Amino acid sequence: MDGGPATIGLTSMNVCCGFSSTLPPPKERAVEFCRRIEESGVDVVSFQEVWTAALFRTIRTHLPSYPFVARAIGVAGQPTGGLASFSRLPLRSVSYESFRGSRPEESGALFRGSRALWGRLQGVLTFELAGRRTLVGNVHLTANKDGDWSADNRHHRFQRRQLAMFHQALQRARRDDTELVIAGGDLNIPDSSPLYPLVVEEGAWRDPFRAVGRPTFHTELLQPGASAHRVDYLLVAGDAERYPVTEPRLLFTDPVQLGGRKRSFLSDHVALTARIALPTASSVS
Repeated sequence: MDGGPATIGLTSMNVCCGFSSTLPPPKERAVEFCRRIEESGVDVVSFQEVWTAALFRTIRTHLPSYPFVARAIGVAGQPTGGLASFSRLPLRSVSYESFRGSRPEESGALFRGSRALWGRLQGVLTFELAGRRTLVGNVHLTANKDGDWSADNRHHRFQRRQLAMFHQALQRARRDDTELVIAGGDLNIPDSSPLYPLVVEEGAWRDPFRAVGRPTFHTELLQPGASAHRVDYLLVAGDAERYPVTEPRLLFTDPVQLGGRKRSFLSDHVALTARIALPTASSVS
């Protein structure tokens, strides 16, 4: 890594691979968002909701300049947890932890069982940038589809538990010499939620997109009258003077033309991207 970049450009994106999506098939959208990512100059891109092996292969094929991949492999060859990260820089120490055990205690048996199942299916992927003393996390928390993020909502303690598991997984993945930690993903928690202080661990994490002040879910794809929120994050833990964050931007904010179809969004979420200063290269890879 000697002579490597002094900064890293990182993008995080939920690609929308759900059964209820009204968007074009994810493999069609993937060809276009991969083309744009290839041209963007970012070094690492983390995806959520890569639920099938076929979608993973499509993304990998259309990101030829990202040869290094972090994922855990599920029983059907899919990325476990729907999480996959692609990098132009060498990676090491890839690990995945699910949110198994985050079963809620509120509401009826059907709700508790379905949330427990999603807790088993979702989790956090961690990996290191080799020789850079930098840890990266890719995460997807279970969604609260009630539209109520108050402390009285039935999802509150459930999501609180998943947040704790997310931070614990990152803490376990740290080495003694880790200087910088970057975590991106779909937390499904708005910054107006009473859980937000736990998202940033009472200020331990920097949240550069809070100043951007825009939702990360497309309002046009919500039910009439519903409000969009900022539920996707790119968080940074490390000395702010040594490792500043610059150029925080939202990508894929507008519909695009996909073949002969009508103009469409590339996902129901926008992508987050920023450039972050890195620790100097070490001699250990």
